Amino acid sequence: MENNLELAGQLAAKDLQLHTNGAIAISNYDKLVQWLAEEIQALLDHDFEKLLNMLYRIDVSERKAGEALSSDDPALSIAKLVIERELQKVETRMKYKP
Repeated sequence: MENNLELAGQLAAKDLQLHTNGAIAISNYDKLVQWLAEEIQALLDHDFEKLLNMLYRIDVSERKAGEALSSDDPALSIAKLVIERELQKVETRMKYKP
């Protein structure tokens, strides 16, 4: 699971076009959520359109994204959705990896 979290973090950074100066090596779920929430908050504050486009590309449900945006802490809620979706991608890739 730890390796999956690292891969999900790397995918999230790539899909959200975050400048990370190297690989994401966060294998703790709470730390990954916190890091991603900070990055998402910056997008919410400065480039909302980009965030919406990235959520679409990541394939986060529009309904879930809307609910997250209206929550008490939208950045945290969106971060959890992104990690959930990226973990699904990692698991699918590992399942069908030759």
